[in-house]
This record gives sequence, structure tokens and C-alpha cells, in this order.
Amino acid sequence: MQNIPSQSITITQWKDAVVEAHGYSITDPYVEMFWLPVLGPTATWLLRRFSFGLIEQPDGVTLDIHDLARSLGVAYSPGKHNSFTRALQRCTMFGVAHQIALLPHLTVAVRTTLPPVSQRHLARLPETLQVAHQQWSAHLTVSP
Repeated sequence: MQNIPSQSITITQWKDAVVEAHGYSITDPYVEMFWLPVLGPTATWLLRRFSFGLIEQPDGVTLDIHDLARSLGVAYSPGKHNSFTRALQRCTMFGVAHQIALLPHLTVAVRTTLPPVSQRHLARLPETLQVAHQQWSAHLTVSP
């Protein structure tokens, strides 16, 4: 993610039929339990804020970056070295958001439904969460 050139960010939905059919809503407990340790708390809350904005305005929402950062309890200043920009970079790095445009202002597509956490990321979680994920997954594959 490049330096953010303006004071606003436009968020659009990242549509993916497969993920939406088999994934987890951003408000699902799965996201907090298994995605939060991967993304980090600030990136997770940022993604939730984006998703809530898209619920109200499904065609896209433009937000003031300074207000958004302050509402999450983090700082934003121009450049790459601030909590807001790092959280946005984590969303991109882990495939839950991607930059569409930088000019005239930053536009980012975000997932409102997240896929299951990949095996590569699960392997880095604490053993207790790995076991919990196995139990969670086994519960979903058991038919009534």
C-alpha cells in the first residue's frame, strides 16, 4: 500500500462468490477467534468499520481518514509509519482488502465476508487456537 495522498478513503465491496458462500461474516465469532490473531486488532477493527459503512452504503462509502483513525483510537499522519497505514497494509497483505486506485484519492475494495484462515496462518497460531479451529471445523462438517 502506497502513501495515502489525500484526507479521504473510498471503500467498495470486494465481491467473491466462493468466499461469500463458504466464508464468515466480518461480525462472526470465527473472525474474532481466528482472524484477529492473524490480522491484528487494529486491522480487524478497521475492516469491521469498513464493512459497517458498506452495510449503510453498499455502493461505496467515502470516509475521512483522520476521523476514522481517531475513532479506532490510533493515529494517522502522512507517510507509511503510523498505526492507521500499518493496519491498512495488513489488510492488504493478508488478502482481505486490495487497493483499486491511488488518485484522485485512495480507493480500496474490502471483503465483508472472510475466507477460512489458511493452513499457513493457522500453523502460526498458538496451539490452543489450532485445536479450537480443528474443533470448529469438525463441528461444521458433521451432518445432522
